[in-house]
Amino acid sequence: MQANSQIFTLVVEGAPYGSESSSLAYLFAEETVKEHSINGVFFYMEGVFNANSLTNPASDEFDLVNSWSRLADRAGFKLLICSAAGERRGVTQQNLAPGYQIGTLADFASLSMQSDKVVQFK
Repeated sequence: MQANSQIFTLVVEGAPYGSESSSLAYLFAEETVKEHSINGVFFYMEGVFNANSLTNPASDEFDLVNSWSRLADRAGFKLLICSAAGERRGVTQQNLAPGYQIGTLADFASLSMQSDKVVQFK
């Protein structure tokens, strides 16, 4: 990281497929970690589908769910899904993809307070 680097928290509200918000957030995260750091990505509303291990993209499609896992592991940030939004949508501890964790809005608030910037992708 450079001397003027900042800490980001990302909020993703769109599903991995059928919405551009998750893809845009992922591309933003890839570029951000080159010069800054991300302390966490909070998946909210339809965004919790990004953590579903049962997602099975076609062989010629970009695997966004597992790409988030790899990027978070490489860059050292958390992938949290909102527990209430996940339960409403059937994304629970039993079907979380590797690297994702169940979190709460309090966890999101804590990440936000430790950040210089919060960027939301709807």
